[in-house]
Amino acid sequence: MVSAVLNVKIDEAVKEKLRHYAEANNENLSTATEKLLLLALESDEETSVSEEEIDSQHIEEDNASPLTSKEIKALRKILKKKK
Repeated sequence: MVSAVLNVKIDEAVKEKLRHYAEANNENLSTATEKLLLLALESDEETSVSEEEIDSQHIEEDNASPLTSKEIKALRKILKKKK
């Protein structure tokens, strides 16, 4: 594996939490950061949702045809009566 340098700006409180995590796990800051980033990226891939999960009832919308001129006239007539 080839190492690369990543410079990021993070909140000081986050850095302290990361430092404490690394210390508690006997890791250096770089190793702990890489480990946590990989875990976050892997969990993100696992939580992706497929189209089948969203549409669990497999319902498709019907494409409604546009209104005919008679239907439009009838709607206008109804709307005028309400005024």
